[in-house]
Amino acid sequence: MQPGDHITLHPSATSTFEIVDLDDTHATVTPTGTDATAPGAYTFRIPRTHLTAT
Repeated sequence: MQPGDHITLHPSATSTFEIVDLDDTHATVTPTGTDATAPGAYTFRIPRTHLTAT
């Protein structure tokens, strides 16, 4: 995975996120599509082990 890739947070997820930044253990992701404009949508960091490629 690399910045710009789209991911979900688990295999059955419906929301997608774009990877903004990566380091060895974490990714910074931001919501995409209709989720990007949803109330409460924000960019956040998450362990890389929680990412699922779409």
